[in-house]
Amino acid sequence: MDKSKEKEEQSIMDKSMRSVFVGNIPYEATEEKLKDIFSEVGPVLSFKLVFDRETGKPKGYGFCEYKDQETALSAMRNLNGYEIGGRSLRVDNACTEKSRMEMQALMQGPQVENPYGDAVDPEKAPEAISKAVATLPPEQMFELMKQMKLCVQNNPSEARNMLLQNPQLAYALLQAQVIMRIVDPVTAVSMLHPSNPVPPVLQPDKPPIPNNYVPSNQPQVPPLMNNPVPTPNQYNRKCL
Repeated sequence: MDKSKEKEEQSIMDKSMRSVFVGNIPYEATEEKLKDIFSEVGPVLSFKLVFDRETGKPKGYGFCEYKDQETALSAMRNLNGYEIGGRSLRVDNACTEKSRMEMQALMQGPQVENPYGDAVDPEKAPEAISKAVATLPPEQMFELMKQMKLCVQNNPSEARNMLLQNPQLAYALLQAQVIMRIVDPVTAVSMLHPSNPVPPVLQPDKPPIPNNYVPSNQPQVPPLMNNPVPTPNQYNRKCL
């Protein structure tokens, strides 16, 4: 066993000896409320409820950490059977193997998957954006353009700042206009900063979306060219 692993296990063991397992917790109880209750026997370093990873709901138990083992033992003697929300709390030691594994998971924290996918090299960002936009269904692409048009109409300054701070969004909107045949590919390339290498505009396999395309559940809106979406070169900023 390497030293780092041994040190981690020692830390978990030390923490488990200073902690108590708390079961039969009402689902509406909060960590703050429970922390207040367990502070009656001594200062609480932390109180952590355990949540179901799939549903996000509390499992009905958790762990309370104290600064020393004596306070943890006092909590087991004095708070076991404490009434809260119509339930009697079960307070026990946290030194069992199962409790240690639960505490280790709490210390490490949940592994959260990046909702935006894997990171992309900056030089390949334009191509990645083009592919992402090309895979959007027509209804979603139409809604994207509609919302951006409303943003430009209602608050031009905010729309300008948003595009300045997010050049990737400006590029995605331009790509969407190409796919919807609002802007032809040659014009789209000419709108981009000349010093920025740009991949050829992708031509999706699906049929073009006409300018006047309206999903069945969407009202008719004026053509987007009446209020063109600001493009990156208007603000002298480079697009990715």
